[in-house]
Amino acid sequence: MTKTQLITQINQLHKGGLNSSNTGYSSINKSKEVWWFNIALPKFNEDVHLLLSAGNYSLWLHLPKGFIKQLGSTFKIREDKNAVDLEISADKNYKYLKDVKSGGIGFDFTAFVKEKIVF
Repeated sequence: MTKTQLITQINQLHKGGLNSSNTGYSSINKSKEVWWFNIALPKFNEDVHLLLSAGNYSLWLHLPKGFIKQLGSTFKIREDKNAVDLEISADKNYKYLKDVKSGGIGFDFTAFVKEKIVF
């Protein structure tokens, strides 16, 4: 399912308030079992939604505004892009749903999973 299709389905079923600017989408990386994102720092001034695609299902993560105090002390920041650089583990046997990006602290996104959408 594409990002647009997922956003439409979530908004129809849950009145999720998702749109293309407040929602990131990633499929599992081919070379490393992670969902990879670069999210511009200003986007964290509002709620951020992440859609993690895993073939026959996707996970919807909702990161509410202010979910952490200091982005730079929790996540790797790409200065060249002014963005949070995330690699969320898709490996169910190794740090599943944790940030495994070098420079991060292994933040666990499990508590922010809003729904598993199976297709």
